[in-house]
Amino acid sequence: MQHHVQPQRDDHHHHHEKCKKYLFQIVQIELNDGSVHQGLLHSYDRDKVYLLMTSHHHHHHGEMEESRQFFPFFGPFGLFGFPFFGIRSFGPFFPFFI
Repeated sequence: MQHHVQPQRDDHHHHHEKCKKYLFQIVQIELNDGSVHQGLLHSYDRDKVYLLMTSHHHHHHGEMEESRQFFPFFGPFGLFGFPFFGIRSFGPFFPFFI
């Protein structure tokens, strides 16, 4: 009898390892819906990764979604959580070619 729980645990472990590696670095996340987001990998927990990013860069199904947290001294930044189950891929973000 096969269990479908193990792949989810493997995915969580894989995401946690990547979070440890890229913590406090600029990353790019591609979600299962095809949307792409860049930001500073601020933190993570058991189920989500949290990026610090400008509020106007966070879209939800084609519409702007406002941040609930703002950092007025640095601009309109917010902390956004992305559930691991919704992430297709993520890694370091390189905005230019060297």
